[in-house]
Amino acid sequence: MKRSRLIGVAGALVAIGGGLAGCGIAQSGSETNTSTASTGNASVAPITITFWNAYSETDSEEKTIVNKIIPEFEKTHPGITVQNVTLPYSNMQQKLLTSAAGNQLPDVARLDIIWMPQLAKLGVLVPQQKLSGWTALSKKVFPGSLSTNYYNGQYYGLPLDTNTKVLFSNPAVLKAHGIQKPPATMAQFIADIKKVSGGTGKNRVYGYDIGGDSLWNLVPWIDSYGGSVLSPNMKTATGYLNGPKTYQAINTLVSLYKAGDITGVLPGATGDMDGLAKGEYAFIDEGPWDVPSMAQTYPKVKYNMSLWPAGPAGSVQVVGGEDIGIFNTDPAHEKAAWEFEQFMLSTEAQTQMQAVGQMSVLKTLPQSNLLKGLDYFNIFRKQLATAKARPSVPQFTQIEQDIETEVTKAIQGKETVKQALDNATKETNELLAE
Repeated sequence: MKRSRLIGVAGALVAIGGGLAGCGIAQSGSETNTSTASTGNASVAPITITFWNAYSETDSEEKTIVNKIIPEFEKTHPGITVQNVTLPYSNMQQKLLTSAAGNQLPDVARLDIIWMPQLAKLGVLVPQQKLSGWTALSKKVFPGSLSTNYYNGQYYGLPLDTNTKVLFSNPAVLKAHGIQKPPATMAQFIADIKKVSGGTGKNRVYGYDIGGDSLWNLVPWIDSYGGSVLSPNMKTATGYLNGPKTYQAINTLVSLYKAGDITGVLPGATGDMDGLAKGEYAFIDEGPWDVPSMAQTYPKVKYNMSLWPAGPAGSVQVVGGEDIGIFNTDPAHEKAAWEFEQFMLSTEAQTQMQAVGQMSVLKTLPQSNLLKGLDYFNIFRKQLATAKARPSVPQFTQIEQDIETEVTKAIQGKETVKQALDNATKETNELLAE
């Protein structure tokens, strides 16, 4: 690693609170065997690459990676061995930053989408547009998911798994108020929220539970109204975060909250899935993980799933998920890591992982016996066609916290919506300038 990159990484570690303690796993991305192995008619030096991830060890995710995906890759790519390293999600980001400072990075890793621009800024990731096959692969994935890999004019990876949210509704609550079907437009959605809200005590009903005022929850409203947190080049928030369309979206939410029509920001609200099942909420927006959870916890409760209501800019939900990136090590390891990344985006690997709950990033996924009983993914995949990502900038976490703080103040009546958005805009611009 170049000295300038080490200085940059060290500075980043100081900025987040000094030297971070790693989790004690010393896996280097530069491990190489000296013996040779035969691949077809050619002899190549066998190579071992490390793959860091935070797949769940309690579900079937890690077992599928270790017992199916990696063995199949190694079978079809003789000479390349993949060393899987599963880390706790809670400290994987710290481990990556610490390992970057010590030049002990993996060769390839599954990265939370909000980590991608942070690592790209440090200069430890390989830009991928010029890699053979990258362009063709990038056209096969959902554009919103792909955008999470973009930073400062370059793509530093590809989406590996993805998710988004759709509108869940309680048909019994809707029917009790004369509503026959879920709303298709934002105007009807707001009218329905107001119509069902009311009552006291055990009969209290909220039209909608927003689940918090992080950007994960605000972006669907902002983008569907045609607003934005940052400019298209991610350089400023002025005229976007405090622009008229974003203001309209946030002001609508704050007004509904103050009227008692929605809940979920201030303490004391019932959890969104529980509230929907118990009839306390008419609507929530949630991801595919809620489907098996509802089946297990509330097997007799009926609910609807529909696309997010279309606002002036259409039906726009938020993108979640993880990306896959290659770290700067040496040409041989980077080449082997790229082979593995391409394999992870193959139809076979993506089908295997969707079968255990990791939604595929491929726009087209052929039918498979592995996916029987998982048709509920279809509506989420349809929503992904128009879903957008949160800002892909290294300062995202602090920007989100500042916006959340200001919106909460507006909901509490401590600031007007305009004051809240102007303050958040100023704070965001200061962060972007760092």
